[in-house]
Amino acid sequence: MFRGLYTATSGMMANNRQQQILTNNLSNANTPGFKEDQTVFRAFPEQLIKAIEGGKKGTIVSQNIGTLTTGVYTQEGIPSFLQGPLRETENSTDMALLDELLPLNPDTQTKGSMVFAVTAENGETRYTKNGTFAVDTEGYLTTSEGFAVLGENLQRIQVGSTDFTVQENGQVVLADGTRENRLWIGYTDNSDQFVKEGQNLLRWAGNPEALPQFVDTVDLLEGTENFLKQGFVEQSNVDLTKTMTDMMTTYRGFESNQKVIQAYDRSMEKAVNEIGRV
Repeated sequence: MFRGLYTATSGMMANNRQQQILTNNLSNANTPGFKEDQTVFRAFPEQLIKAIEGGKKGTIVSQNIGTLTTGVYTQEGIPSFLQGPLRETENSTDMALLDELLPLNPDTQTKGSMVFAVTAENGETRYTKNGTFAVDTEGYLTTSEGFAVLGENLQRIQVGSTDFTVQENGQVVLADGTRENRLWIGYTDNSDQFVKEGQNLLRWAGNPEALPQFVDTVDLLEGTENFLKQGFVEQSNVDLTKTMTDMMTTYRGFESNQKVIQAYDRSMEKAVNEIGRV
């Protein structure tokens, strides 16, 4: 009797977790470069149900009935790296990576993803899709949160002022025509190995030997130079209509599991107050 109660409870917990992820997506719908998280429901390990009965001459006969799962849970959100729409800002410090122009990987028939490299507060290298940059008081290029944007040699890039241009291959050209260090633009075809760390930063959680590579070192991108567009920013890839619909569906799922628990509660109340009197 209580097995169903636990199953319904796990469903409510899974729906609650999914609603939290959807709410976070919705709240970041206007965050440049934000990648929405997708949730996956997964059932608890299956249990094999058997019927055991007595046979002839005192033997025991076992018969498989089937499998049964006792609940569901929500795995952690998995970021979707589909490119969001580009918005023109005409700001020299705004840059968008053009993932949609990447060629298909012949082995997986999918497109990879490109990222910028920055230095986090702990000094370690992190990655970001948010190209809304700024210039600090020392003339270095930084993210809007103040993290240093790295160049081809993984060193800070000094542009002096906002009067500079960036070519489609990431080459920085200053106002006087001086060619500064190129932006470090990395490529990976395993973007699902990124983990969000907040402040639009991504940490590589995959094999250290498979870190995102500088675009010039990737054989697949040989002959391709259209990596970046200055004066544009990539917007969030959150689909507002779909997110709102998913939130309503999740709420209905939570409500359905709640009604199951209420039905169990009424059944147990009746068993105690009425059947127990007999």
